[in-house]
Amino acid sequence: MLLTYRPRLWHVLAVLLVGLFDLVVLYMVLFPQVSDEYRNYYIDRSWSCFPRVISGYYPLGAPVSFLPDRNGYDRDTIRYCGFMPYSTTGIRSFGDYGILRLKFPAPPDKPLLLTFSSWVNFGKERTPRDVGVTVNGDAVATIHFPDPKRVSGKVIIPAATVKNGNGQLEIKFDVPRIGPPGTNSEPVTLQLRLEALRVSVWDETATTPLEPAADPAGGHVDVPK
Repeated sequence: MLLTYRPRLWHVLAVLLVGLFDLVVLYMVLFPQVSDEYRNYYIDRSWSCFPRVISGYYPLGAPVSFLPDRNGYDRDTIRYCGFMPYSTTGIRSFGDYGILRLKFPAPPDKPLLLTFSSWVNFGKERTPRDVGVTVNGDAVATIHFPDPKRVSGKVIIPAATVKNGNGQLEIKFDVPRIGPPGTNSEPVTLQLRLEALRVSVWDETATTPLEPAADPAGGHVDVPK
């Protein structure tokens, strides 16, 4: 005997709801509504690091120490993306770059002076490396590392570049790739370590000219002319 099935109304409604749910999920997969940070890292893969949730607060002019037991502003509020936590050797970059984000209560309408202390990990080949520095999307300097010794930087950030940030200063250190991808498919990049950093208002009347900041060890910082 052939059995027939007559669905009840709630059966039909349940099937329609499941179908509607599947359509919503499919739409979210095809057209994801996510933050720019999420899209850049997980979808487009245009970023090599996922940003941290930070306040970005920085008291303008205060020295920042990335080393333990050193004087300076030591709250972890500006380490945004691509830098490991504080350690005895400073903050270490991973991926293709490291980003610091600084926010000021009252951004000055003047050029700023960026100073920092840095060094890099070298392999046996001891190949000199360059690290690019951009601020709010503008290239401001290139750090040359001929060896593992410390390189101190001093860079003037133009007022127009400061203004582009709308109260925020995004400092990006671009490091080169030094080896092919490993077993995890991630490229091998130079490891930049920052020990200290400071951003202050630059005195435009100062007699010291804008020149590359030389270092006794041989490293230097080139700035665009």
